[in-house]
Amino acid sequence: MKANLPRRGKGVFSMLRRLAPVFGIVVGVGCGGMEGTGPEAKGPMAGPGTGERVRVMAFVGAASKPPTTEVKQAFEEANPGIVVDISFGGSGTLLNQMTLEETGDIYMPGSDDYMDKAEEKQAVLPETRRIAAYLIPMICVQRRNPKNIRSLQDLARPGIVVGLAQAGAVCLGDVSDEILRSAGLEKQVKQNVITYARSCDQTQQLVQLGEVDAVIGWDAFEHWAPDEIDVVPIAREHLRVRSIPAAISVYARHPEAAQRFIDFLTSEEGKAIFSKHGYSVSPPQL
Repeated sequence: MKANLPRRGKGVFSMLRRLAPVFGIVVGVGCGGMEGTGPEAKGPMAGPGTGERVRVMAFVGAASKPPTTEVKQAFEEANPGIVVDISFGGSGTLLNQMTLEETGDIYMPGSDDYMDKAEEKQAVLPETRRIAAYLIPMICVQRRNPKNIRSLQDLARPGIVVGLAQAGAVCLGDVSDEILRSAGLEKQVKQNVITYARSCDQTQQLVQLGEVDAVIGWDAFEHWAPDEIDVVPIAREHLRVRSIPAAISVYARHPEAAQRFIDFLTSEEGKAIFSKHGYSVSPPQL
């Protein structure tokens, strides 16, 4: 397994201490142990000699907020020695925060392209990468589609009010730009855009609260607010289907606990939670 060299004055000892549980390295200060590994592990896990629970920090793209929140609750019930602290937000924003602060145990962006960026930055351990679910881009409109939006072309109609996610900060923003460019409609549609959201949940709320007529969102948005949102399919030739991956960061203080959470997240129990919230847990057949 390849680890990054310490950066910006971080000592070798500090790096070894963070990654000791992964490599089996013994360093001067002990890292809390646990009995067994994986989602079926039963042994308790606590801080070094204190009896306190281990706290795992996860940076999670807001595209998976509802199911990931429930997975966290179920995981903590099954693993009382571990607490998972989650920071939800835009995948790009979270990746920047994680790498600048050199902190966090898990990175779980809203789409695989941002995990690719994390690997390029050597911010995650690629061999720990797993897929939790899949997302299909859709046009999300107000309930009963009062503006009769049926295609990407309709987003360019005069008088249609559109919201998009911010490319570079939110994975959905990058996907939206790719879709509009593929359809040759980026300039026309963006003339109708009144705001750019900084996370997936903010994007969804734009249409849920009636601030816009439509957004380019994920298929799961309909399940987030079934009484306020309908979805309109995007033509297959313009689709950019994404997966939701998770991996251990190179800055992890508790890699064994982080791996236990990822194992639970991608287990049958974890996938059942994602499925209940309207997410595809196997590659979509388009």
